[in-house]
Amino acid sequence: MKTPPLKGLWYFKTAAQLGSFKQAAEALFVTQAAVSQQIRILEQQLGCTLFERQTRKVSLTQQGQALLPYLHTAFGQIETGLSALKSDPNPSTINLSVLPSFATCWLLPRLTSFNNALPNYQLRIDPTEQLADFNREDIDIGIRFGLGDYPGLKSELIAQDELVIAYRPGVINPRKPLRPQLAQLNFIYDEGRDNEVAWQNLSTQLGLQGHTLSNLKIDNAALVQQATVAGQGFSLLRKRMVAQSVELGQLEIHPEFAWLCEYGYHLVAPESHFAWPKVQSFREWIVSELNGMALNKSEV
Repeated sequence: MKTPPLKGLWYFKTAAQLGSFKQAAEALFVTQAAVSQQIRILEQQLGCTLFERQTRKVSLTQQGQALLPYLHTAFGQIETGLSALKSDPNPSTINLSVLPSFATCWLLPRLTSFNNALPNYQLRIDPTEQLADFNREDIDIGIRFGLGDYPGLKSELIAQDELVIAYRPGVINPRKPLRPQLAQLNFIYDEGRDNEVAWQNLSTQLGLQGHTLSNLKIDNAALVQQATVAGQGFSLLRKRMVAQSVELGQLEIHPEFAWLCEYGYHLVAPESHFAWPKVQSFREWIVSELNGMALNKSEV
């Protein structure tokens, strides 16, 4: 069956809600005759009677009652989509707030994938350690690494990660005992709760409690990774963050240690932003990219 015009369906929905062709005409700013005509045409196209006509009111037939709930849902979705478009001032640009380390180590190497998957969108990246102020800044969506507790905002966990022992090829021989090798190396320390807990676990596991930590403590995973690539020692880095460097042969990961992070990657924004088509498209892309890399543990 060919889908009837939306105009006739809308007139039917309005008349059904009000129980009167006259009131429907007033609500639609048309004549009563126009409402009657549109509904008559709709009934002819559907091959059934939708209303029982009475002198001053109309009531739905069994077929009309069956059709009405579907129109409520369909027109509701249309209105939601139109509202989302109207409230988005830049529907073709994705303004993304992201941690500098995540932008440098994970996002930038995947811009070709983004451009291929979403060629109709321009990505504007705002690298910052601070959560965006969505009321004052031109930001559509944020990516944060944490527990997901961001008051007043919707937060969606999209992936987990794990900390691994990373080092430049040749710095550690994975075929030899790990403890004596680490005891002779500088530990490049990335400040953060996950790293602290993972180091405590590793040092207890290998008996490295007396190991002298690096004099340099860095609160930036990208800088820690750069120092590790430069051969300054070993570090505990997130597996997703070092994936590109491992593929390029700049880093290696020791196979005998992986610590599941307490924190996770979250998409963060006002709830209304998640209804925007561009945000939904970006979410689909980044979830696909993140899930393309399996972890040793189960993930979202």
